[in-house]
Amino acid sequence: MQQTIQCVHCGKKISKRIRYCPNCGGENKKEMTIQDPLCPRCKCPLEIYKYRKTELDICPQCSGLWLDAGEFKRLATEREAYADESIPYEYQKKPLPEEKGYLPCVRCGSLMIRKNFKRISGVLIDTCRDHGIWLDAGELEQIRCFIANGGLEEYQDKQIMRNREEIESLAWKLKDVAFVQKVLHFWNIKYWLFKNV
Repeated sequence: MQQTIQCVHCGKKISKRIRYCPNCGGENKKEMTIQDPLCPRCKCPLEIYKYRKTELDICPQCSGLWLDAGEFKRLATEREAYADESIPYEYQKKPLPEEKGYLPCVRCGSLMIRKNFKRISGVLIDTCRDHGIWLDAGELEQIRCFIANGGLEEYQDKQIMRNREEIESLAWKLKDVAFVQKVLHFWNIKYWLFKNV
């Protein structure tokens, strides 16, 4: 049986798994349960850190950064990365770090998902779909360097190639289905009986 919740915007019942209400389009996020944010690695309180006119939360011990979803979206745009003249002109992909286990979200405490930023950057980010992103020391600079040195264009080119290959594969499968359908209709007795009627 599917669990339901009440949409915070329109009050109608929706599935617990749905993020956007199909009735009103409102976003249903998990409530923040943690008042004082702690570093998910060191368990010490995070401090305010000013980075390019944005206030981020930083761990004073490991220098990890917490970025709310809007902050990360703004700092990881091409516009923002291209305007930063301190970014090096060459992006060097670093080896992936050793697995250290999944981290809890700074805001809600649920385990975050670990993924490779844009699948090809080599930067593993921990993300909570409702609240934001945890970046270990130096990862924000790596992401911005990846973007400024054409990483997003490379990612988009690979996506286009992957889509093109999938479309070609589907076209071949469709041709096979059409051929099989013609063969089946050729040997269909009803087809021959009613063909000349």
